Parts: sequence; C-alpha cells; structure tokens
Amino acid sequence: MIVITALLALVSAGCGSANPLGGGEVSGDLKSLTIGSADFTESKIIAEIYAQALEANGFTIKRQFGIGSRETYIPAVQDHSIDLIPEYTGNLLQYFDAGSVATTSDAVLLALLKAVPGDLSILYPSPAEDKDTLAVSEAVAKKWNLKSIADLAAHSAEVKVGAPSEFQTRQTGLVGLQQKYGLNISPANFVAISDGGGPATVQALNSGAVTAANIFSTSPAIEKDKLVVLDDTKSVFLAANVVPLVASAKLSTPLKSVLDAVSAKLSTEALIALNTSVEGNKGVDPEEAAEKWIKDNGFDKPLPGK
Repeated sequence: MIVITALLALVSAGCGSANPLGGGEVSGDLKSLTIGSADFTESKIIAEIYAQALEANGFTIKRQFGIGSRETYIPAVQDHSIDLIPEYTGNLLQYFDAGSVATTSDAVLLALLKAVPGDLSILYPSPAEDKDTLAVSEAVAKKWNLKSIADLAAHSAEVKVGAPSEFQTRQTGLVGLQQKYGLNISPANFVAISDGGGPATVQALNSGAVTAANIFSTSPAIEKDKLVVLDDTKSVFLAANVVPLVASAKLSTPLKSVLDAVSAKLSTEALIALNTSVEGNKGVDPEEAAEKWIKDNGFDKPLPGK
C-alpha cells in the first residue's frame, strides 16, 4: 500500500504538466470543472457527490450526466468535453490494457497507474467497490443447480444473456467468459439492454426473457429479488473500486484534497444504500441522495483548514 500511495503521488505530480490530447479547449481556471457520469444511477449519484463536495469548496461545477458507455465518455474527458467522471479501477484497466492479468485491488491499481495515458489522471481509489457480476434468478439457479459461472457454461446453448451492448465485445464480458469458462453465447442469444443492470435488466431476468444478466454487485435487486450472483472463480470481473478519473490539465491540489477525502469516506455499503434510496417510484433522485450523503458526512462545508 505504501508503494501504491507513492506511485499515486508521483503520477499526480507528473500529470499536472502533461500536454492534454484531443481537440477541445481547456479552461485555465482549475476551479471550474465539467463533471460527467455514465448512464446508470450509481454513476450519477457519485458524480453528484463529487459535484456538491467540490462546490462546497469553492469550485464552479457544470454537470453533464448520463453520457453513455466508457467507449463514449473517456474520449470526452480526453477532448475536454468533460473534465472529471467517476470510474471503476478494474473496468478502466481493461479499457486501457485488455491483456492485463491483474485481478486484486492492489494489483489492478498498480497496473492501472501504468496504463492510464498522460492526458488522464486517477486520484486515490475509494474502498467502495462495485463489480460486474453475472447473475441468474433463484428459479434458474435451482433448476440447473448453479453456483458458479462454470456451472452455467455447461448450458451455453440454452442461455440468453442480457447486458449493455458493449458487454458483447469486452474482455470483462462475453469475450472473457468464453475464453475462461467456455460460456459460448451466440449473437442470437444476446439481448442488449441499455440500463446498466437496472430495472429493465432485472425485469428481463425475472420474467425469463433472459437466463443470465450483467448486474452490478451493489444493485439493490440482488437482495430484493433474490438473484443469485454466480461465483467468478477465474476472475473475469476484476476488482472495481470507485476512482475519480480527471483530465490531467485540470488536476490540482485542491481538487485532489476534496476528492481524496470523499473517496476515503465512501463505502460499498454506502453505495448499496444510495442505490436503494433512488430505486423505484417512491425513490428520491440522485441529486437528493447525494445531498443527504454529503450532509451526513460533513462535506456540505469546506474541508477543515481550507
């Protein structure tokens, strides 16, 4: 951990002077930022937490949430359409280095520090983790006596998988599942669902429209709908700690201080609670959920000494 901390400090110091790539213009005001999010609830909540904590510390924030997949929003950070977005260590590593064999939190972080290009920087990851999983309904698990992805692979011809469209081509998706487990899903048996493991995905799973689905490990549906998360014994899905991804040209000590403090307070249990508070017709919106967390954890005012 000491080595990782030192490397993060070096990366942060070095990236601040990197020449950013991309065709957009960079504001010289380091306290003026555009924060983005992916197009799923948890990403929007975390992005809003970042935004509110930074605003309480004198930053001027614009929001551009619900951008879409990693393949869309990472180039948006690089061309300065946005400056900052919440990310996940393992998924980000696979984006930049699909051949990496790192699986644990520390190993993934070390590999990610080497893989991130100079125009981008990561700050210190949170202990909060939200991994991709492959889940089935309780009925399907009982029918086939499923405990692991390897068990599911024996039924490949009968399996329909529901997931975002990019899951088809990612190493942390069908590519890795076929290579490591022999789970061979034909294009006809893949159902693209764009809500990032949300209500539409869960409904497809519960109704039998799909046999298995890509569900995030912090989804309230796992407990609520008694979904069975299949054991990933060969680590197709890597450690995935929440981490801020920022354009290096906008990196500053005040930004790092605020977001490191936020990351240290954020937990996996908090992510589950935040997602649960937003879910359903009676749920609050991501902004309200973030505001409550911000107040409960003292980030609604400037950091001490700032």
